[in-house]
Amino acid sequence: MAQNTQSATASRATVPGTANDEPVAPPLFTQPSKREYIPDAKRVGDAAQAPELAKGRALFDEGDYAGARAEAKRVLKDKNSTPQARMEAGDILDRTDIDHGPIATAVAFVILLGLMLMYFGVNGK
Repeated sequence: MAQNTQSATASRATVPGTANDEPVAPPLFTQPSKREYIPDAKRVGDAAQAPELAKGRALFDEGDYAGARAEAKRVLKDKNSTPQARMEAGDILDRTDIDHGPIATAVAFVILLGLMLMYFGVNGK
């Protein structure tokens, strides 16, 4: 039988696309982004270096990568640093990060060696 009144769910205006006067829309893309975006082309082309990271760049050029990482982390934690300084600090952290490829390869080799020894130990060959 046909119903002439709104249902309980439709009266709450929670179902988009029904016969509600003001359907509820999801809050997608209605708020500004949480970080400031600097396009890669601008980063590469302007060659402007953030003054907050002068000490970090000097440490990196001297080969003190631990000091450069510490300075970059300090700039990232600072609430008053500019977006350009934050992005440059992220670049320094990326350049001085440990390469995990050889470590993962060594762990995989040890696991395979252990499995092979277990196989031969159980089968007795």
